[in-house]
Amino acid sequence: MVLSDFFEDDEVLNGVKDLLKETYKITDHEATSIIMKSRDKADGFLDDYSPYVNYINDLRSCLEATLEAHFQQVDQENELQARMKNDAAVWLTFECIRRFCKKSLLTL
Repeated sequence: MVLSDFFEDDEVLNGVKDLLKETYKITDHEATSIIMKSRDKADGFLDDYSPYVNYINDLRSCLEATLEAHFQQVDQENELQARMKNDAAVWLTFECIRRFCKKSLLTL
């Protein structure tokens, strides 16, 4: 696991660069240089988080499997009203769990 696994664009780097410039009153070039020099150390810090990241990945897989199992139950419904009701119940439950997970992780 390396730092670049966690972002696809420069949004994270630009955010840290802005934070460094504002906190330490340095230039854009200086902030970029400091970030580049900090990458190895940041990669090392990621090792401390790997058990949590792995747990979150496992949890996500379990949630997806549960969602799929619920949809399998919906697919077995013959009556349209019952099928729609079950479909809505699956999505409502999943969305509540998804929002709970998102909110829980964002409050770190």
